[in-house]
Amino acid sequence: MEDSGFTFRGQRPNEVVRRVVRRHPIVFFWPLLQATLSLAAIFIIFVFFDLGMVFYITLIIAGLFIFSVIFKVWFIYSNSFCLITNLRVINIDQRGFFDRRITETEYSKIQDVTNKTQGMMGTSLNYGEIEIQTAGAENKLTIKNVPDPYQVQQDITKNIKN
Repeated sequence: MEDSGFTFRGQRPNEVVRRVVRRHPIVFFWPLLQATLSLAAIFIIFVFFDLGMVFYITLIIAGLFIFSVIFKVWFIYSNSFCLITNLRVINIDQRGFFDRRITETEYSKIQDVTNKTQGMMGTSLNYGEIEIQTAGAENKLTIKNVPDPYQVQQDITKNIKN
C-alpha cells in the first residue's frame, strides 16, 4: 500500500512515501476519559449542592478545560506519525504543543527490526511498538503505540532488502 500522495518538508528527490503509520487511537482513551470524568464530577457536585451562578461559571470553565484536552489530543494525534519511505524511516513524535522529536534512519544503517506487543489491551487491540536497532550514533529508534506492529515490521524489513 503506497501513500505516494503524502509529501513532507525535507523529502529527498526520488523519495516515495510507502506507508504512513499513526498511533493507535486507543492511546488517547485515558486522557479523554479523565477529562470527561472531571466534568461529570463537577456537574454532580454542583447539582447536589445547588450553588446557583457559581455552577454555571464552573461548568463553563470545565467545558473549556475539556475542549482544551480534546484539542491537545487531536493535535498530538495528527502530528505524530512514522513515515516509511523507499529510502528511510522517519519517526515524528509530537509530545505536546511545543515539544516534537524527529528521528530518522536510512535502511543501510538498520541492523535489526523488532516488534513488541504487551499486555491485554495491546494484544487484544493489536498495537505495540517497533524497535529499530541501527549502527548510527543513537543506536535505537523506538516507534510506540503502532497499530499492527508485525505488519509495520515486515514493511520496514522488506524495504531493507530492496
